[in-house]
Amino acid sequence: MSGQLRHVVTQDPAQRMQTAWGPSYNRARTAHLRFTRDRDERYYTVQAWGPAFAETGGGGYQARLAAEADRIQGGIAKLREEWQREVIERGWADPETGRTVRPFVDDWRTGASVPQAVLRRVWLSLARSGHSLFRMLFHGPDAALAEITAQLTQALRAGPCVLTMESDDLYVPWGMLYTPPLDSDDLLRDQSSDPADDAWSLDGFWGYRHVVEHNFSRMPGFDSRIALPDDGRVAVGLNVDGRVDEEYPRTEFVGALPGIFEGCDRRSRVEVRGAKWELARALSSPDFGDHISYFGCHAEVGSTGYGRGSGAAGYGATQPYFVLGDDERIYVSDLMGWRPVDQLASSPLVFVAACQGGQLSSDFYPSFGRQLLDMGARCLVGPQIDLPRAFAREYTARFFTSFLDKGGRIGDITQALARDFAREHGNPLGLIFSLHRGMDVHLWSPNEESGAAH
Repeated sequence: MSGQLRHVVTQDPAQRMQTAWGPSYNRARTAHLRFTRDRDERYYTVQAWGPAFAETGGGGYQARLAAEADRIQGGIAKLREEWQREVIERGWADPETGRTVRPFVDDWRTGASVPQAVLRRVWLSLARSGHSLFRMLFHGPDAALAEITAQLTQALRAGPCVLTMESDDLYVPWGMLYTPPLDSDDLLRDQSSDPADDAWSLDGFWGYRHVVEHNFSRMPGFDSRIALPDDGRVAVGLNVDGRVDEEYPRTEFVGALPGIFEGCDRRSRVEVRGAKWELARALSSPDFGDHISYFGCHAEVGSTGYGRGSGAAGYGATQPYFVLGDDERIYVSDLMGWRPVDQLASSPLVFVAACQGGQLSSDFYPSFGRQLLDMGARCLVGPQIDLPRAFAREYTARFFTSFLDKGGRIGDITQALARDFAREHGNPLGLIFSLHRGMDVHLWSPNEESGAAH
């Protein structure tokens, strides 16, 4: 006698088939590397997976980095200092006016104003510093690490990759790393007078050839789609200090921001916040509605970290902070106090364009950047070194034209801009922008049938 089979649902990860696995707008990664602290906290351990790493049946790929954690932090600081010196601080006296000319700061079209021999030396220096940090991270006597390095290098040289580098406490400017496209490239040999003999290549810079993001421990329920209202209007919050434009030499940057967003084909609603209390009221509201939260202001990150002083004066003197137009300091403790009961309702894209504040490997990132992400920000984009105002204005215009009008994904946009500025204008500053989580983030209208970027 046959009977009806009984069944009990013990687990339903698809939520009754409401969750689609692997939507097309979330691309597959070529390589995923996760860095965690060793038990003794002195070293980092790296785990690696993805198509770049062959399935040999010998188990997963895992190794300990050869350099101690504090030495790696020193190497990261050295890379950023070399970029700061070679690009931001590079200058010479104008023979007619006597004024110091800083070509990468004064204008974003550097290809015409910097002699080609000088520009080639700049790129060579940046390649050398990026390769030094790459070697510090991935080279050592351990056979397991050598295996990971060999297969990662092979993938990087084979063609464009999609890379996710995951860590909760190791913040590397991944786009500024350099891996020679050919094993025969010798970055240490003297540079000849013939550009065809250059040992460096733009394809060696990770942020130029590859789409790369920094990510963190898993965020349950993460969605790379920024859902727009039925009218398709994008809400933009500009958190700014207009006095930035008045610094010598006067350069319009903050003043141009509303026009940049309002001039895009896709309609936007722009709210300008120039005071601490305005930002506080917005972030603490349960109806926070920014799709894009933009910070154009000054910030101070300090040189020795924060929280090490004695008493309130010492703490305040070293804790990172930023200011808007009212000159009231905003600390990470303020953000924590303003945090709503739930996450920020709109899960915004956060874009940082602040002097020093964008240096995400410094004390600013573990404080402000991570706090905004913990509050529910979907992703964060910002520079690794000081951001010249003329370049910031042009980068902002190009970035958000691609994001709003062309419906691009953030990872593709940051890579495309790095390539455009380098090839068209000889300007390496496109490589300084890091993407923290969300390379596939894009705008999405719920009434569209497809979830793909439009």
